[in-house]
Amino acid sequence: MLKSIYIFLRYFPFYLKLYWDFKRVRKYSQELLISVKSKFQNWEELVDSANEKRMMDYIVVQTMWASGFCLLRGDRMKDNELKSIVNISALAPLYDDFFDKVELSSEKIHFLVNTPFDYKAETDIEKLFTEFSQNIHKNVVNIPFYLENALRVFKAQYDSKRLVSDKEITRNEVESIAFEKGASTVICICNMLNKPLNVEEGVIMNQLGAVAQFLDDIFDFWEDFDEGRQTLSNPSSDIDHLEELFLKEVSSFKNHLFNSSFKTGNINAFYFPVSYMVGATRVCLGIYKKLQLKTNNIFVVEKYSRKEMVCDMEDSLVRLKAFRLSEF
Repeated sequence: MLKSIYIFLRYFPFYLKLYWDFKRVRKYSQELLISVKSKFQNWEELVDSANEKRMMDYIVVQTMWASGFCLLRGDRMKDNELKSIVNISALAPLYDDFFDKVELSSEKIHFLVNTPFDYKAETDIEKLFTEFSQNIHKNVVNIPFYLENALRVFKAQYDSKRLVSDKEITRNEVESIAFEKGASTVICICNMLNKPLNVEEGVIMNQLGAVAQFLDDIFDFWEDFDEGRQTLSNPSSDIDHLEELFLKEVSSFKNHLFNSSFKTGNINAFYFPVSYMVGATRVCLGIYKKLQLKTNNIFVVEKYSRKEMVCDMEDSLVRLKAFRLSEF
């Protein structure tokens, strides 16, 4: 408890800046959702409560580390940058579904991303996607560069379809596909900022992509298992080993970050939101460890319910645990 109080007092200025950025994100996200919902009478059918929560989770996580990255640069997130990242985060779950569930053609996906003002949506889900995509085009400064990065994301996402297979893929293949998916997404978001990444920043954020994808796969363990998708966490029968693999990627990220040429204060400002996400992931892994104890210390997903595997980050106690487990 004393350590938590010490960390809070020492890094209070960082918390304050991130808190105000979070307030800005929350305000814009609410305004955006109200505006978009008003255009769809069948919103509840189109985006159910679980998917709306998933959308908001993407927004919170991706704007949190992006805001921290701006602090690493000694800057604050500009309004147009915030709007761009909120919108790409909102469409991220829809984008995933185009590959995993809807089976939209590659040509249509490219049109939706590249020319959303000209695309004639044929379905409500396409129309919803264009709403967010148009907002991105309105706010990103360098659209051609954004589209170059978006193409890398598309290729990584398309390649990830290989992970849904009855044939077990080697761990090396899974890591290669998953880490590229995470890295391409993080790099794309960073290059949506007004100032593109330099080489040193690219190395740091590439590794953050690996951490972010691992985090995502751990939280989505049950869903990926249910859909037959192999990931960085699925299949896994030993949660302790899974945690070791995750923390190995976190350690690599920290080495790149803390050995960089940035000012120490700026590094700490950036690492705070990342460390919180690491703490949240460890809380989730702790839930899995307790389940593992019930099945002779072997993690057997099919013996647990989805509800048992949920780590609710809206719960204040869960958030407190995540803060205490932050590796600052």
